[in-house]
Amino acid sequence: MQRLNSVHPELAQGRTRELLDAVHQAFGVVPNTAQVMANSPAVLESFLAFSTAMSGAKIGPKLHNQVKLTTSETNSCDYCTSILSAVAPSAGLSAADILAGRTGNSEDLRTKAALAFAHAVLESRGKVSDQQLAAVWEAGYGDAEIVEIVASVVLGCFTNFLNNVADTELDIPKAEPVETCSTATCGTAEGSAH
Repeated sequence: MQRLNSVHPELAQGRTRELLDAVHQAFGVVPNTAQVMANSPAVLESFLAFSTAMSGAKIGPKLHNQVKLTTSETNSCDYCTSILSAVAPSAGLSAADILAGRTGNSEDLRTKAALAFAHAVLESRGKVSDQQLAAVWEAGYGDAEIVEIVASVVLGCFTNFLNNVADTELDIPKAEPVETCSTATCGTAEGSAH
């Protein structure tokens, strides 16, 4: 059972209503996680600004989403894993890309290095070793991209932690457990129907 209230868009007023209307305009729906954030207009506004700014990141929407998937799996956030898997195709991710994000293991060596670095950032709370930093540089990532990978981890942690605290009720199909995913179905409509 959800532990924090959701602010229903039709009952919201003032700045909260404006922000929820902006979410609806952008996505066509107001996900329950945004309704939980709306308990604090400052938090919802900050999240929207951070998310919007990251849409212009040099790492691109595909890797940004894969990093957030890695973070969500590590933080055991069913809500974020489910919503990220559901919207991933609109960010250009295939089922194989979704599975790579969720497992942190990609066939593409450059992506694999970025996901390994993201996992290291998360596990070490940012205190990565010189070798871990060297490995992501050697994979061809510059400082700007490294900063964006860290920011993607942080954005993922924010939503993961909030949804884990709230036990946010799923309003989208639950992503199947990563152990049962295949590269043909992970995160797709047919994969999440299991």
